[in-house]
Amino acid sequence: MSYGDLLPLDVKQLLYKLGPCLTSQLLQVMVDQGVSAEAARKRIERAKGVKRLAGVGFEKNAKFIYYEDQYGDDKFWRALELAFKTSGKSYWGAMVGLKVRGGACPKSLFPRVCGAPTKRRKQLSPDSLLQRLTSIHLFKEVHDDKLGEPWIAFNPHCYPVLAPSPEYRAIIIAESIVINAVADWARKLGFGSYGKFALRDDEERPTVSGLTWDITAPSYIRPLVSVQNGAVKPGFFVCDVSLGHQITDDEIDLFIRKYDMAAAPQNVAPIMGFFVADGFKQSAYEKARAAGIVATTVTKLFGAEISKALEDLIKLLSDTGKTAAVNPEHLENVMKKLTRIEGTSANLRGSFFELVIGNLLASVTGGYLTVGYQIGREAELDVVIEFFDDNKALIVECKAKLPGAKVSKKDVERWYSNRVPLINEIIRRYDTGYVNRKIEFEIWTNGTFHPAALEWLGQQQTEFDQYSVAWRDGAYIKAYSQNDSVSQHTKNMLKEHYFKNPKTSIAP
Repeated sequence: MSYGDLLPLDVKQLLYKLGPCLTSQLLQVMVDQGVSAEAARKRIERAKGVKRLAGVGFEKNAKFIYYEDQYGDDKFWRALELAFKTSGKSYWGAMVGLKVRGGACPKSLFPRVCGAPTKRRKQLSPDSLLQRLTSIHLFKEVHDDKLGEPWIAFNPHCYPVLAPSPEYRAIIIAESIVINAVADWARKLGFGSYGKFALRDDEERPTVSGLTWDITAPSYIRPLVSVQNGAVKPGFFVCDVSLGHQITDDEIDLFIRKYDMAAAPQNVAPIMGFFVADGFKQSAYEKARAAGIVATTVTKLFGAEISKALEDLIKLLSDTGKTAAVNPEHLENVMKKLTRIEGTSANLRGSFFELVIGNLLASVTGGYLTVGYQIGREAELDVVIEFFDDNKALIVECKAKLPGAKVSKKDVERWYSNRVPLINEIIRRYDTGYVNRKIEFEIWTNGTFHPAALEWLGQQQTEFDQYSVAWRDGAYIKAYSQNDSVSQHTKNMLKEHYFKNPKTSIAP
């Protein structure tokens, strides 16, 4: 921008011309116009009505300033984002991490997404970042009805928030599958100590040098090993996985910054960094390689068949894949391909259960099937079967369990006392077709119900004016699936993945 037209040198006029900005930027403009740095600093300090954004700090003690009537519009937030990019890299990293994930991520994943160290002198931790960006109303916490956990999302309307949604939940599941596959690949090639790999979904976060990754392992590959006081000191294998989009320069810059922070302390052993994605922009790929990062794709690592199966998985589990539940052969093929990967069985079984049950019910009842029915932002239903001729509907909550596992009393209490009344109320308000429709609410599991859960359910009312409730266990589903109208593919999936022990190893 040319600043010659910004005279006279009145702070208020300058700030309205420039828009909200850092004090360092405003000071530089005034200096460029011939004012001494000291005089410009005093003018800014004495300017009346200037607001300073509290709660976040910038390099060299700069402040983000604005007038009250400039606060909160699109221009304000975009200016703040630019200020973060130039002088507040920790905040900028958190924004980039969220933007590439549809504007939101599970709160438990935020330490990995923001790329900040958990404990390091003069560096903001993920918890501090989250607290500060929430305090200025840039981030907010939203509850995900489907997963029952909070997500962190952008608050301003200028940042479209596409998650939490079935598609982004599906991407997270696909990422978990790839994480298991990469760990198995790296383990077998000896990139890390075989029994010491830590993964994203583990109870303890995978951490190296105070930063959170998707995969970590101590590595005894010769270039990474050192000998100190006669003892062998391993280096580290680290990897992040990001699917569902093409990797941009900003996302690679964030990973490189994270990698550099991890490698910076003098006492940290050498680190070998991997970044796995669906694809990279050419400039992003070149940046990664220039920084010594191994940037690669799922297709290059595992082949086109696995890559296509992951793409199909995301479609099946997202809104765009609702109707795919009527194709059991396709479901079975995707499940067969992906359960070859070690450690993925539990994730897939839970995610596919509602699709399998939906297909089973549609086959037997002949009703109209919807999987993942979203009622605004208030609730999401696993399986809905509508019978238009009888003006009734069946709404099923699905609980996939390891063979022999039990649905707890807490689970059924939440379903009966909270979910059922809530869904009954909001679906009639949200969809006029349900105003006078009879609804049958059922909870289905491939396992069993805990005796305490059955005892409690047995004491509850099951028939109401507008709806009824019932519960179905694995034995019921097994018998129900023997109906002649049920596809052999559906029967195979139930038998192999829900009534047997889960597969846990990758096929040769």
